[in-house]
Amino acid sequence: MMRQYSVIALLLMIFCNAVSAGEKAEIKTDNIYDVVIVGGGFSGLTAAYNLKDKNILILEKEDVIGGRCLSGRWNGFHYPKGTEYIGEPEGYMKELFKELGVEAEKIPAPTDGVAYNGKFYLGKEILDFLNDDEKRQYYSLLKRLDKLNKRGIEDAIFEDQLDIIDYEHLDNESVKEWLTRNGYPELIQKFFDVENRGLFGTDNSNYSMLFDIPEMAFNFPVPSYINESVVYSFKNGMYSIIDAFLKHLKDDMITGAYVNSVIVNTDKTVSVSYIKNGELITVRSRAVVMATPAPVTETVVDNYLSTGVRNTLNNIKYSKYATINFFLKKRLLHETWSVSCIDEGEVVTLYDATRPQVDSLYRGKSILSVYMAPEYAYDKGFTGQSDRELLNSAYATLNKYYPGFEGNVLGYDITRFEYAFPIFSPNYGNKLRVLLKDRTVKGPLFLAGDYMMYATVDGAFYSGKKAAESIQEYLK
Repeated sequence: MMRQYSVIALLLMIFCNAVSAGEKAEIKTDNIYDVVIVGGGFSGLTAAYNLKDKNILILEKEDVIGGRCLSGRWNGFHYPKGTEYIGEPEGYMKELFKELGVEAEKIPAPTDGVAYNGKFYLGKEILDFLNDDEKRQYYSLLKRLDKLNKRGIEDAIFEDQLDIIDYEHLDNESVKEWLTRNGYPELIQKFFDVENRGLFGTDNSNYSMLFDIPEMAFNFPVPSYINESVVYSFKNGMYSIIDAFLKHLKDDMITGAYVNSVIVNTDKTVSVSYIKNGELITVRSRAVVMATPAPVTETVVDNYLSTGVRNTLNNIKYSKYATINFFLKKRLLHETWSVSCIDEGEVVTLYDATRPQVDSLYRGKSILSVYMAPEYAYDKGFTGQSDRELLNSAYATLNKYYPGFEGNVLGYDITRFEYAFPIFSPNYGNKLRVLLKDRTVKGPLFLAGDYMMYATVDGAFYSGKKAAESIQEYLK
């Protein structure tokens, strides 16, 4: 049906200029681009920035650019609705931020805490929820993870992805299977589980051990380093990166553009059809970057991708996620920045959103961010919950640690993510090999997104960069 409409849309393009007057897409005389980027999250914007010397167009379905990097403002404070921090910028990310004119700042230490059985464990006592034997095994585990990571796993994930086959024995196991096989106690496993659900939206039993190693080697707290921070954000929160991208790319972008068809033509140009304000518009391009979730890409691209690529994209599942930002009469969480909530159901992490913006003595109005994920990655029931059900779940946890919590709430902001994180299930390396090697994604179609590399902000940036490099070579 969409293919029938796209022909009509081409004939009517002259009449569509009124839809988005002044936008770059509507003032082109030939309406043919070097590159169209579908998706305005980190990966799409990074690809676009690296291709800004080309004639490009970015199409974003939502009215706001940024994907999972959304933010809000309340009482003079900014707060994250999705992505809340990054590690220390290194390599390409450091170079990119310098070019964009944004400077990452350390979130003030201490930044870690644990909530378990109604009690907070903070500062030097952060591991006191473990007994002495569990602590010994915890330290042993951290050393083991660090040793594994130094064998080149991180380099394989970010640079030489086809080398992942060298670590197939780790990719064959889930985190749960690996921890159990090596005899780590249940409470340590629960700690890993809540961290993985907070970082990747995925429980231990559904996450590849290989892809867990780099983050776990970096992320877990040690009391002797409790007053050192290794997490970063920006002056106006993570959305500062999006604002910086927009300074370079806003004239190349259309928001509220729902892409419903991507067709590779016989001359190897690509026709991209999208709906904007109820009008169907079609543009042509020499190349297209699909920076959308894997199943969306499989649905939108019409009859060009190989069966292997289609099946792979369709079999990459995504975890669901929700955040609640509570606007409070007074600041409750001030001893640390984040708290991992072990064994607390759907609540996985608490964040003091105001910490980077106030001094340690501030006790006035503040924002507490609550991050929620299903206990099991494929639990569809989590998505169907009403706002009231999510709130009740959050209140049940928060009242354990702050009795009468609801009486301190002035308001709240709930945000849901349908495609929060691609689930890097065991044997994910096999999926990557298909997506990296298949000829149907080597031009004129190219794939970008964290599912192509690593389910983190870093993965999104690097994936966008790699897609841009491939297109530069293709368009020579």
